[in-house]
Amino acid sequence: MAYMPRTGGFVRLNGALGAAACPAGAAAEKPAGVESTTPIEKGQNGDVALWGDANDFPQQVIKSINSNTILPAVLDWKTRAVYGGGVVYGRVTDYDKDGNEQFERVRLPEVEAFFRRSNIKRYAFESLQNIFTFANGFPELILSRDRSRITSLSTPDTAFCRFSVPTLKMPVPEWCYVSANWPDAQPGDGYTTRVPVLDPYGDAVEALRADKRGFKYIYPLALPSPGQSLYQLAAWNSIRKSGWLDVAQAIPEFKAAMFRNQLTIKYLIEADVRYWQWKYPDWDTLQQDQRRTIIDDELAAFEDTMAGNAGAGKTVMSVTIPDPQTGQQISVFKITAIDDKIRSGLHIEDSQEAGSHIYTALSVDPTLIGISPGKGMGAGSGSDKRVAFNTFISTHRFHQDLVLEVLYLVRDYNGWPADLEFRFLNPLVQTLDASSPVKTSTGNAAEKAPADDDSTAE
Repeated sequence: MAYMPRTGGFVRLNGALGAAACPAGAAAEKPAGVESTTPIEKGQNGDVALWGDANDFPQQVIKSINSNTILPAVLDWKTRAVYGGGVVYGRVTDYDKDGNEQFERVRLPEVEAFFRRSNIKRYAFESLQNIFTFANGFPELILSRDRSRITSLSTPDTAFCRFSVPTLKMPVPEWCYVSANWPDAQPGDGYTTRVPVLDPYGDAVEALRADKRGFKYIYPLALPSPGQSLYQLAAWNSIRKSGWLDVAQAIPEFKAAMFRNQLTIKYLIEADVRYWQWKYPDWDTLQQDQRRTIIDDELAAFEDTMAGNAGAGKTVMSVTIPDPQTGQQISVFKITAIDDKIRSGLHIEDSQEAGSHIYTALSVDPTLIGISPGKGMGAGSGSDKRVAFNTFISTHRFHQDLVLEVLYLVRDYNGWPADLEFRFLNPLVQTLDASSPVKTSTGNAAEKAPADDDSTAE
């Protein structure tokens, strides 16, 4: 058991958290009768829980992203769009008649100092980026030497993080291993750092107070994914399994090979052999190299006439000669224009369809990016963009709440005001006849300007 001076209660160190005693006047919390159920995959060996069969799933995802022209830009756009105006804090003072929060921003010196030390803008952006790319995030909390405060917050790149293997006795991973060298990294290799993990489904604040494993901790974040017990799977990953990402990649590779290897022929000229005998009476007595020289000169003269802009508007003379046997006029030249498959837009429709599947998998309306892949280059109307953008923002509230979740842990651990709330500033696009083209809101809250309030800061 451990005594918690802040609450006057006790907590069990080896299991579910629950207060055994409470200060006078406080409502007694009933301890949990049993821990919540955590599924465990069997067959995992060693210290590190493999992410993918070769423990390189994030690295393979990055490889797929970098091989495509749409994925990196749209994932980055999603991060920027949901980040909006960044993270702010304040209090919910009331609700309007529609149930929307009346959110009033405040300024507290201790919170401001924490935001500066943590570079909260980077934390929020990088956390959203990890969540959108991998559906997993690994924020890291740093404690003061006396363990009385969380001093700063950061987030390692998800691709560099692996959990320890869960066990029946410890179903929640005990450690997170951080290294830039997966899948070759190993615990204890000098390049891999082991960081304790907090259970986000438990009382993380009191667990952190009771834990003595170090001065930094990982508070894992994840988007729920059906059938995944440890590492979650981003919804857009279906595009990698479906084959459409391979199609999208195969088209530019095929076209690049065509440019490198295609024999570009614009015209096919067929010349009757009797033309040479007619124009050059000694044709039959000429040597082979002499005939080749004559033919090359004729072809060069033709190309000078037909090739490039200089040939525009010129007249080509077609030669006819009498057939020695019938006396009828015969055309000695036949000119055929060769269809250029590259110039005709080969596979553009396939590219457009593959691009459409990628945008769908990423849950982004293509009109928000400004262009559509393939032949259709229209950016969409203003109303399309406005409705699509506002719908996009309104359907990503959980992603914002997930990234902000760890800030509530910091609030409660550091003893900040209990009514302090954290929000992302969301720019919402309005119609042109509105007083302002862009409206800023905090989630579903109507925002008031920040006020200086030091009375509740410690």
